[in-house]
Amino acid sequence: MRTLRSLLPLFLALLLAGGVLAQGSADAHIRAGDQHFAQLAYAPAMQEYRTAADLGAVNEHVSKRLAECSMKLGDTEEAERWYALVVKFLNREPRDLYAYAQALKSNGKYELAEEWMDRYLATRPQEGGPQRSNITSFARKFTEEQDRFTITALPINTPYTDMGATWCGTDQVIFTSSRNEKVGIRRHAAWNDQPFLDLYRASRDPDGTLGTPVRLEGKANSPLHDGPAVCSADGSTLYLTRNSATRSRKGITRLGIYRARRDGSSWSGVDPFLYNNSECSVGHPALSPDGKRLYFVSDMPGGLGGSDIYVCRDLGGQWGEPENLGPSVNTPYNEMTPFIAADGTLYFSSDGHPGLGGLDVFAAPPAAGDRFTTAINVGAPLNGPKDDHSFIIDAAGKHGYFSSNRPGGQGDDDIYAFTMHRPLEQRFLCTGTVIDDESGTPVPEVAVELQDMGGAVLATTTTDARGEYSFGVQKDKEYRVVVRMKGRYEGSQHLSTERIEDQQIAARDIHLVPDAGVWLRGAVRYKDRLGFIQGMTVSVVNLSSFYSESQVTGEGGDFSFRLQANEEFEVLFEKAGYYSRSLPVSSIGIRNGVIDLNGAFDLSFEPVELGRPVRLKFVKWADDRSTTLDPLARTELDQLAERLKVNPALRVELAVHDDARGDGEARLKLTQRRAQAVVDHLVAKGVPKDRLVAKGYGGTRLVNHCVPGVQCTEAEHAENRRVEYTVTEIRP
Repeated sequence: MRTLRSLLPLFLALLLAGGVLAQGSADAHIRAGDQHFAQLAYAPAMQEYRTAADLGAVNEHVSKRLAECSMKLGDTEEAERWYALVVKFLNREPRDLYAYAQALKSNGKYELAEEWMDRYLATRPQEGGPQRSNITSFARKFTEEQDRFTITALPINTPYTDMGATWCGTDQVIFTSSRNEKVGIRRHAAWNDQPFLDLYRASRDPDGTLGTPVRLEGKANSPLHDGPAVCSADGSTLYLTRNSATRSRKGITRLGIYRARRDGSSWSGVDPFLYNNSECSVGHPALSPDGKRLYFVSDMPGGLGGSDIYVCRDLGGQWGEPENLGPSVNTPYNEMTPFIAADGTLYFSSDGHPGLGGLDVFAAPPAAGDRFTTAINVGAPLNGPKDDHSFIIDAAGKHGYFSSNRPGGQGDDDIYAFTMHRPLEQRFLCTGTVIDDESGTPVPEVAVELQDMGGAVLATTTTDARGEYSFGVQKDKEYRVVVRMKGRYEGSQHLSTERIEDQQIAARDIHLVPDAGVWLRGAVRYKDRLGFIQGMTVSVVNLSSFYSESQVTGEGGDFSFRLQANEEFEVLFEKAGYYSRSLPVSSIGIRNGVIDLNGAFDLSFEPVELGRPVRLKFVKWADDRSTTLDPLARTELDQLAERLKVNPALRVELAVHDDARGDGEARLKLTQRRAQAVVDHLVAKGVPKDRLVAKGYGGTRLVNHCVPGVQCTEAEHAENRRVEYTVTEIRP
């Protein structure tokens, strides 16, 4: 998609052709190239930079600009060649690694693209271990169901740009093309040296073939760029993309949306969209089936990055303010060419969501509140390494058109017809590599199990020649991936899929260690909700030597330590915002084996919530007037004391409550004495007194309707008799 690709950085910012500057030294050509580049005129910029390179100026600046121009013009092979040089410079930037990976992916070199994308991810802030791009896993996932679509090339395509088909009734389509060469060189765009875009219509045969194109009559086409467009359901109104009437402060002609009215067989009354802006581009209009919502693409300030998709709602003859569709659709990169199907599904193209290279087509099913669920990559063969975009489908959800610059076409972007044989479905994967920890090499042909948290085997597979495995998984589940190999201890990793729609693929590498010595393993999880805790620091302290080591848990909450035999240890768990915890572990009498800490303790953790009372379940009193704690109450308070000692920054209030019966003043005094008894017990167990506050509330803070004078059961009164602690402060 050379035409659309070249427009991505500022979304379809277009310029009139400029003259070629005088030839001279390499520096002169670099300066000329920089001028063109600043104006987004990539074709002449490319020529100037190439001349400078031929004169010997193959430096970092020229190499990077040649790579960037090649990528924006859709020549990904040339972009790969120049980025391969750029990433070798000592002062390369992280974005250069990213761009090189994108060029490699657009050329179908997924393994090498994954290597460079992972290098890029390693430069970003991380929590809980290194990040993975999983490009090869995504490529396998998106190419598994090649028979979902049948793709047909259309005879109307030309060596120029042909793209952006849109329905105009059931028997016609309108599309965008740069095939019109008759006006001459003055109608060539500087950024790609092609004729300017115009809108055409073509009749549609029952088999999807398009008839001879005719340039739209009337005022739908202008001397500059026109298209893509969308036609209203009744065929009376056309919203089209066109050069804005004024240039930006930097002299760039942006895009705007314009509305044209049908006038017989022609179009007239072209009016600008309310939210056109000379400082940003607005284009690629799409209408909801009922015509009440207008979707479009813009690089306006306040978006997620690149170009985003927005929606305006019909407020009774005027469009409301633009609303960003949010992160389920938009990314920090580029989203373009929206289309709303009859069933409400949003189809669009993106180079920010996981894909096969360049722009891929995605489907976002409708959700409540006029929003959309997480986007689904429609997969191969409709998507491929190059740019695929401008997807439309008929009301039956079977037939449609899309645009692509894939190899084998007539040239640049071409329009293809498709038949979709089965509905789309979202599929999630767990993938990873099994690694021999001793040698650091992948382990091929080893059995891998997918288990539920009860240990039941849900699926089995064998690692491939690269040591990789893959399982299909469901959303909102917890899993354990297990590997067994002779001469190695069992390896495992945990997986929770509560938010897997964000990444679609969860990566869990599994390291196998020799079956010698003592190992401590476990996984930390959230209390009272699904999921494992990433970013928790787990420290193991040898109580004899006081030697300690620490790890930070990854996405599965897993940790693993090798222990000295015949020793005692303390294991400390810490994460900001959560209660820390200390547990004893012993390797006495163990020469070889694995200690599974989850088998001995509940490794679930709850967040520290300021001001939220936590009820103590077993702190009760011997009789109606007693302040004596029974053994079960003391056991629970001992556990609280341990929690407070491991969390020294917490200040807490110990509150005792009573029901509303009897003398209120007497109840206040009794509950105060009881609260003090609780504090005294905690102090006796080693909690500093200045961190504790005793407070008796009597019957002043009831949790139900049992106020004085109201008849209640004994069970209802018992709800009000309670002991609670509340974190009132977290000190540095």
